[in-house]
Amino acid sequence: MNVAPPRLLARLDEAITRERNPLQRACLQAERAGFLARQGQLAAARVVVSQLKQQFGAQPQAALSAWLALVEGLIDHYDHLGPSARDRMLRAHALSAAPALTALHALAAAWLAHLEYVGGDMTSMVRHVRDALAGAGAQDHSARSRVTLVVAEAYHHAGRVETADPWYARSRQHAQADGDQAHLSALMHNRAWLRASELRAQALFGDTGAQAGLAPALLGAESVAHFDTVIGTASLGALLPMLRAQICVLAGRYTDAGDLFATHFDAAMHQGLAGQRAPLLADWAWCACQLGQPDAAARDADAAEAALGACELDDRALTQARLAQVWAALGQADRADTLREHAQRDLAAHRAAQARLAALLDDALAGVEVSGAL
Repeated sequence: MNVAPPRLLARLDEAITRERNPLQRACLQAERAGFLARQGQLAAARVVVSQLKQQFGAQPQAALSAWLALVEGLIDHYDHLGPSARDRMLRAHALSAAPALTALHALAAAWLAHLEYVGGDMTSMVRHVRDALAGAGAQDHSARSRVTLVVAEAYHHAGRVETADPWYARSRQHAQADGDQAHLSALMHNRAWLRASELRAQALFGDTGAQAGLAPALLGAESVAHFDTVIGTASLGALLPMLRAQICVLAGRYTDAGDLFATHFDAAMHQGLAGQRAPLLADWAWCACQLGQPDAAARDADAAEAALGACELDDRALTQARLAQVWAALGQADRADTLREHAQRDLAAHRAAQARLAALLDDALAGVEVSGAL
């Protein structure tokens, strides 16, 4: 398939061609490398970083050094969701603190907020959200699309979907204004994951409304895959099949889900989903159980339980609820009862954490309008 270059990439190519100042041209090349990293073209992004370091190594410049640190952070993140990405982004944030680099400083803050949200450091996330919103101008679409997405996801994770929706909309508008299809893909991915998590919680904790959302959720995941194909996204390619597998489990499509797990699970672990090992294995165990494979079900359930320590609180609650179903079906009622009790305890703790996160966001964003300057 011939894919037209994204509008942002085309604009950067044109700007690089026109630019006569070597330092400004190098910064534009670094920005372009960052876009490539977000699309999964990591080798190409690394080549640019290496070339620019060689070109300016003898005369380091703050602006270019900040851009290169940011790009290296993006490469680490989109390669395997690596923790080193935050260290590089902190360096980019520090190097861009000069008044002349306000837009880059805001962009680094927005990415720090994103990485802290992913890592569960909500206090630091909120601080960098405020930093990014304060520093980004109305036309700094890259920083504003990222920071508004972080706020949307955080509110969504906190169970405040109605509050998240306007922030999602603003993030989409900034990405569209920038011609940034890679960001639109990220928005679709992340929203789909959060929606799937909601549906799993509803299904596992007795909410009968979950079934009505399954078909739209699966369609949404398939739409993301189609969009990525159209725009040429190649980053973290095993994550979306894992999302589809989880939705297929909820829909009772156990053979389809099992095939997706078998094909993509190992790659997903390599690409940074180790923290999701327990919930994914628990769903895989449930598939095996439903397909008449008790030995495989028990093996995967044991492995899922062993991996619970790496889970976030909400995922631990969901995993234990799923494992309770597996062990009940395998005739181990006492083990199932214990896991069910632990799931309810962790769910209550997660609900309390959601309330704290929502209050933290409300306090940090008091007086900030979603429209207008955003």
